Amino acid sequence: MPGPDAARVVVCSPRPAVAAELAAELERLGARPVIAPARADWPEEPPDLAFLDLAAGGPSVREARGVFGLETDLVAVVDNESVDGLLAALAAGCSDYLFHPLNPAELGLRWRRHRDGTGGPRARRSGLSAEIRLELPSRVGLVRDAVSEVVEACERLAFAGSRATLNLRVALGEAVANAILYGNAEDAGKRVRITASFRPGQAVVTVADEGPGFDPGAVIDPTRPENRDRSHGRGLFLLRSLADEVRFNESGNAVTLVLRQEVDGG
Repeated sequence: MPGPDAARVVVCSPRPAVAAELAAELERLGARPVIAPARADWPEEPPDLAFLDLAAGGPSVREARGVFGLETDLVAVVDNESVDGLLAALAAGCSDYLFHPLNPAELGLRWRRHRDGTGGPRARRSGLSAEIRLELPSRVGLVRDAVSEVVEACERLAFAGSRATLNLRVALGEAVANAILYGNAEDAGKRVRITASFRPGQAVVTVADEGPGFDPGAVIDPTRPENRDRSHGRGLFLLRSLADEVRFNESGNAVTLVLRQEVDGG
């Protein structure tokens, strides 16, 4: 049972089965979850963390941010039907996201990311220039700093706006999280290396881990009806939705993301 100092978490979902599943997994991780499907059910005291289901009939991200304040981390819960609303949810105040159907390993990673914050030594970097290199151990507490450095460089050297603050931030965060969780199996002795090059209107970012790699061509398409209840393939689908190009090296342990500034056709 979670202790009295356990993090207070609210699960806001109009789908009872989703809410119950998520609450059970969070309790297993040591949280004190409260299921609050509607605004009237929200606690008076702001929680440490709130999961907001983006399914139809779910709570408003902007309302949750207004009610809970800036001290509550908001995590969007998305599935195949609601993933199109992810960027809008991030722009409205969510700091992270979680796929459904749930993958306990991914939930654990998100949980530790929010609990650990940005503690520990910073990633090693080469300085802000047209090309930067970062190297970090496989620790989730370092992800936010590393992603922020790349996004900052992109805004100064390539392009700004939502393509940097949303698309690049989310895609790079997903790639680094996958490198830590799946590539390096959370072995802190293994490194994740990020290289990024910038020119006006374009950012090219590569994330490499020290794992054995995988075959991206063998990953299932999560948008097909027969795969909706499976937890595989969502990360790669998200990368391809956010970036203009996604390329893997031959061994499958390095992914390159290419993002370009959108040009107004008018």
